[in-house]
Amino acid sequence: MGRPKGALGKNSKRKAKDLNKPKRATSAYFYFLAHCRKEAAKAGKPPTKIAQFTKECSEKWKALTPENKKPFDASAAEDKKRYDEQMAAYKGKTIDPNKPKRPPTAYFLFLADFRIRMANKGIEHKELLKMAGEEWRGLSNEDKKPYEKRALEESKKYEIAMTEYRRTGGGPGGAPAAKKPRPEPEEEEEDEEEDDDEEEDDDEDDDDDE
Repeated sequence: MGRPKGALGKNSKRKAKDLNKPKRATSAYFYFLAHCRKEAAKAGKPPTKIAQFTKECSEKWKALTPENKKPFDASAAEDKKRYDEQMAAYKGKTIDPNKPKRPPTAYFLFLADFRIRMANKGIEHKELLKMAGEEWRGLSNEDKKPYEKRALEESKKYEIAMTEYRRTGGGPGGAPAAKKPRPEPEEEEEDEEEDDDEEEDDDEDDDDDE
């Protein structure tokens, strides 16, 4: 029996997607995944079992050194800059492309790793974010330390970059920009949107291989 007319449920807004909205930036991991697909195609071994192939790529990604990840990080940073500029124009705002990007929190660094671990497991976006939040809250202080350390390092880099940005007159009147609070694990709206668009990135990579 079909769904009654008008009973579209919670996901109905996705069917009325704004086609003028800029495409979300592609993550470094998805650039790496596209690279793996191209390399496999060049070798005459295009992936036939996508889930297995992606799992293998995920393991390779986690094994890469920061140095080896640099090309993919650079591509992601460039696309993020493109997205920020297009999004600002879309919202009718102006944005300084030279302004340093706010650093990720320890949770967001954990979330990035969690997404890679859960890639292609058929988990709905909201459920994935809920699972990530629950796992994060269940981690011991010791388990959280690596993410907190990385977050602190990113925060220090950001402060140095912002100091230089203001010194050279980048900020409005040289005054520090007001910091916008970062969402906690429970505040998942922004992350859900990012998940939606990262899935689109994956679909786009599939199109590239065809």
